Amino acid sequence: MNKKLVTVVGVVIIVTITAIYFYLGGLNKVEYTVENVSDYNLIGVSFVGDGDSKEIEKAYEEAKEYVLNDAYDGVLTLVHYNDSTLEDGQVKFFIGIKLNAGVSGIPENYQRLTIPAKYSARASIEAHNSVMPSPGTIEQNLRDKAAEASLRLQDFTIEQYVSENLLIIDMPAR
Repeated sequence: MNKKLVTVVGVVIIVTITAIYFYLGGLNKVEYTVENVSDYNLIGVSFVGDGDSKEIEKAYEEAKEYVLNDAYDGVLTLVHYNDSTLEDGQVKFFIGIKLNAGVSGIPENYQRLTIPAKYSARASIEAHNSVMPSPGTIEQNLRDKAAEASLRLQDFTIEQYVSENLLIIDMPAR
């Protein structure tokens, strides 16, 4: 009887984990494309420092609140620079909002950033963060897709958090 119970509990656990994985979008394919884009117009804050700094979360949450409260017409965005001059554990980000329309006033601690671009390699991911592919895998697949189109990419990604289960990652072409 004890062996039967363990087997049943094991099967229930496996089924539950599989169901959660499916629910979170674990089997959704990442779609890689090359897109015609317009310049990226952003507002936000720059950050260079330790990757585990509380300042990153603070800046992210501040931008998220502006988007959720419709203070700015745009998408929560993080620009992740692949800066090889940084020390181990250091990161370089621009955290803010990709604007859908121009604005005249921005928060005092914010700055404007315009990233000129005509083409971008894009990954569209419809899944929860916990079941997404690794950033290295996504970036390599973006580079492969750009190579197919004979594009040279810049050395940073633009992560657009469209919704809780939709992330668009762009790597603009040079």
